[in-house]
Amino acid sequence: MADLPAAHTDRDLADPYKAGVAALTALVCELPALPPVTAGRMFNGDGVRVRGRFFAFIGRNGDLVAKLPADRVNDLVSHRTGSPVVMGKRTMREWARFPAEAGVGTWSEVLEEAHAFVAGE
Repeated sequence: MADLPAAHTDRDLADPYKAGVAALTALVCELPALPPVTAGRMFNGDGVRVRGRFFAFIGRNGDLVAKLPADRVNDLVSHRTGSPVVMGKRTMREWARFPAEAGVGTWSEVLEEAHAFVAGE
């Protein structure tokens, strides 16, 4: 996988965005090796893609933003696990936002789901 920027110091980890990137980097390493995951930039955030399509990125506040089926996003939002992603005035129906406070377990599950969804598995 192409490298995401790493947080190297305690000061970096105090920055919510850099801490989010560090968490994303660690969790992506746990995803299946195939199909391969590559790094890239999406909406000025560091993100990851599979088969050339983004499935997650870190928002400017350090939140995980992930692409999931619209029904799953609605379920997560209704249970207040995630929140909708709004770009301008438009709600992105297949994207949900998860704060760092949601925890590593939630982020890990969401990343696995997003990876499988975008990879077409």
